[in-house]
Amino acid sequence: MSVLCPPTTYLPPIAKIASFSVTQLLDALTYLQSLYYPEVRGSRRKRVQAPVSNGEQKLRLRHEDDSELQAIRSDAFERSYSIRWLTTLIAQLEVWQDLSHSKAFSLDDLGTPEPTLAYTEILVQQAASLLAICAGVAAAGMITRNFVFGFIDGQRRVEAQLTDIPLDNNDYGCVGAQTWGGACVLAEMIVEDPERFGLDSSSHVLESRRLNVLELGAGTGLVSLVVMKLLDALPSFNHREVHVVATNFHPSVLANLRSNVNANVSSTHSQITSTHSITTHFLDWSSFSTTPRPDCLSYSFDVVLGADIIYEAQHAAWIRDCLKGLVRRPSDSAISPAAFHLVIPLRPTHAFESNTVESVFLKACDVNPKGDADLVILSKEYITCDAYGDYTRGQGLDEDVEYVYYKIGWFHA
Repeated sequence: MSVLCPPTTYLPPIAKIASFSVTQLLDALTYLQSLYYPEVRGSRRKRVQAPVSNGEQKLRLRHEDDSELQAIRSDAFERSYSIRWLTTLIAQLEVWQDLSHSKAFSLDDLGTPEPTLAYTEILVQQAASLLAICAGVAAAGMITRNFVFGFIDGQRRVEAQLTDIPLDNNDYGCVGAQTWGGACVLAEMIVEDPERFGLDSSSHVLESRRLNVLELGAGTGLVSLVVMKLLDALPSFNHREVHVVATNFHPSVLANLRSNVNANVSSTHSQITSTHSITTHFLDWSSFSTTPRPDCLSYSFDVVLGADIIYEAQHAAWIRDCLKGLVRRPSDSAISPAAFHLVIPLRPTHAFESNTVESVFLKACDVNPKGDADLVILSKEYITCDAYGDYTRGQGLDEDVEYVYYKIGWFHA
């Protein structure tokens, strides 16, 4: 087990902040993010290795015992020191910014080990967000987290970096601006057992046809990005065409989704294969059946994914209507059946909405075998996660978050 240093030990001395390089300052901010950024609640499945979030690999806080991390997070003196350090850093950054606008000074006059003016805005944004969190301000602005999911055999890992944007308290439709536990759970399950989700053909006859994957209510894009990166890593998809479509409705959420996709795909994806692609697109479930389809939604999908997307009474019915036009219908027994994989939390405050799934989608045993083809619940599984809420408040440590995973597909009589 690695030793986790407290801020008073790890951070550059307050009195010497101006003498440290931008790389060192960014490293210090990443360390504080690892300590104080709130992790995604309800993303730790019990008895299963959880995804890592918050910080670069060398600073990942994956300890067998979380008591060390909890002790530092709850230490008032360490938090107070972090606030002082961040306040001093922001003040120094403002000095550098003011000097940069003065013709009487040049970069060499700033006395820093390397030019930092191009990065001061990034440093200010990160420091201000951390300061707001450490001071207990709810509206802490954007938060960027690193997620790492591991295969069961430990041979491969899938990583994604996502940015959450602030929620608009006056607009309930923008909840996708932040990463929710259900997305972490679904992404982790997919990485651990891709064949279960129709995403690994290694044990089947290799299909040459294109694999089409759709995510409904993609939010920050975690599930879609993990699927794309997973398929890039699987040998069985090295030469198979893959197209992933991540959709959302709310304008600001869709814009952030596109930003996250661009940030994750541009650096690695083009180096792997030109046959794999991921796009984002607007999708309004309520009007899907009455509006023209864009090209990226004009064909049927083999795998459809949804995480934490049922929070209004009409959602399940709207989603069913979309799926009827988007999920590939059974035609060839040699091709793996298409399916919709849905993970939703069982929130006491949204019990009615959660129950609409089983009133809209019947179980296979309840369907008339002589009736028309219909989408039914093929399987259902309960998943329990440790809540691990905000350590700084000392709450949520003994709570559980329960999810239900549905596999929904076409009924075969």
